[in-house]
Amino acid sequence: MTPWFLLLNMLAHSGSCEMINGDQIIGSDLTRALPAFSSMPKDVVLGYSPTPGGRRTFSFPELAGIARKYGFSAPENSTACFEWRLLPLDENAIRAAIRESLQAPEARVEVLAMSRLQIPLGKLIFPMSGISASTGVDSTTPVTWRGEVLYHSSHKFSVGARVKVAATMTRVVATEMILPGRAVTAPQVRLETYDDFPLRNDIARSLDEVIGRVPRRALRAELPVFRTDLMEPFQVQRGETVLVTAVSGRTQLSMEATAQNSGRQGDMISLKNERSGRTFMARIEGKDRAIVVIGPLATSTSIQ
Repeated sequence: MTPWFLLLNMLAHSGSCEMINGDQIIGSDLTRALPAFSSMPKDVVLGYSPTPGGRRTFSFPELAGIARKYGFSAPENSTACFEWRLLPLDENAIRAAIRESLQAPEARVEVLAMSRLQIPLGKLIFPMSGISASTGVDSTTPVTWRGEVLYHSSHKFSVGARVKVAATMTRVVATEMILPGRAVTAPQVRLETYDDFPLRNDIARSLDEVIGRVPRRALRAELPVFRTDLMEPFQVQRGETVLVTAVSGRTQLSMEATAQNSGRQGDMISLKNERSGRTFMARIEGKDRAIVVIGPLATSTSIQ
């Protein structure tokens, strides 16, 4: 049901109805609305409940048929209507639900706009999947966040809000110009706190993310370090001596070879056996270490 239909439906109705809290209208619901029906079974199903914002009205002919089925008469010209209990969406509830999703109790949430429809009683949630914003936005950027009310076990009622969210976070800042090509050292960076959007994930948040990594480009002093500006250092440099483990079934052979190109963990690189002059491919397993697996029909002479 669209929000406009719900709004028009609510405006079209006047007066009060009996409140329901289930998918079906049963005998006990009708008894609350019309005590004259108190002799009918309390658990008999009379029909489906309306959607939140709508009403289900039993006309006199319907009520007369129900009463006749159970051996009594309905009051003349009686009717009965049923609807969900609705409440206004509350800003404080929005803030609490967003903080719960972020797992950030101290996050500051400014509600700029929100759904004006009334909502059924239930649990208000703003799931991470409902946010329509880049994770690179900052705390001053409004974001649209779709939420929902979970009511009567599995039913959902859609809501939405336009909010600004800020939280105290950390970021890594360069203390000097850091040139590409060499690993970042501890004196070149510092950690500082500031206000930011809690879901922003493009900035390095801890020193461990930065120290020991290699910049892809020059990092300017007093500016934050972005994760995309960094890469893992080479674990094998061209020209270095590498300890190679050759594995063939249960047999292992270790030897030294010279790296013909640089690489990182998991990369395949070319190595040269300086004694035989042969070159072969091996996978980097760690700092100056590599492994090559030889097939059952191959011999160790392929790398010697």
